[in-house]
Amino acid sequence: MLKASHLPYYEQLRADMLSKITTQEWSPGQRIPPEMELCKIYGVSRITVRKAVEDMVQLGHLTRYRGKGTFVRIQQIENNLSKFYSFSEQLKSKGMHEEAEVLDFNVVQADIELATKLMLRGADKDVFQITRLRCVDKIPYAVETSFVPCNLCPKLTGSLVSVEGLYNAMRALEVNPIRAIETFKAVAIKATEARLLKEYSRTPAMRIERLTYSNFAQPVEYCHSTVRGEFFTYTIELGANIQ
Repeated sequence: MLKASHLPYYEQLRADMLSKITTQEWSPGQRIPPEMELCKIYGVSRITVRKAVEDMVQLGHLTRYRGKGTFVRIQQIENNLSKFYSFSEQLKSKGMHEEAEVLDFNVVQADIELATKLMLRGADKDVFQITRLRCVDKIPYAVETSFVPCNLCPKLTGSLVSVEGLYNAMRALEVNPIRAIETFKAVAIKATEARLLKEYSRTPAMRIERLTYSNFAQPVEYCHSTVRGEFFTYTIELGANIQ
């Protein structure tokens, strides 16, 4: 319950909500109580609650999703597309704890499209198929499937990827990823991905396809990821001679 003060009730409520977010009593991505419940908790009118919540949305601390409710906004991570990066390294550089759980590690035969991407010639078209769920501060943000030619690093294992991460594991096996070409497009999260990402099916997301090369211009990985739309922003610097 809020107390009598020189501050209006909506400002007191806004300050208390901000405190809950700062202390992570309300954690990133968490749905906050609905308006009527907040009215009962704080002993204030619905108008007061709406004003405080609207202020928090405007300040970037909360975000609303139609038909779902109001959620603590997840901190966006900015990726600079002018240089080679990895999700893990980007997040760790910002002091965030990133984990990648290996959901599946298999050897499969590349189809014609995948074999073409990875420049697999001849009869040997075996690839490691590695599916991972990526989380930051315990919040799932991406489902990622990588395909790596078995003949490049035959000693690659799921446990090695779990401990070292894919690129570090490849480097340990003398395969050095140094550059990549990525494509992006807007998609709707599929039902199977929604369950893993703790999202609603058909929620807007980003699909990223990456083809990674070694220093010998050899494709070493093809990867496709579904990334929650609110998690990342991507920037690219354009030259001065644009039309």
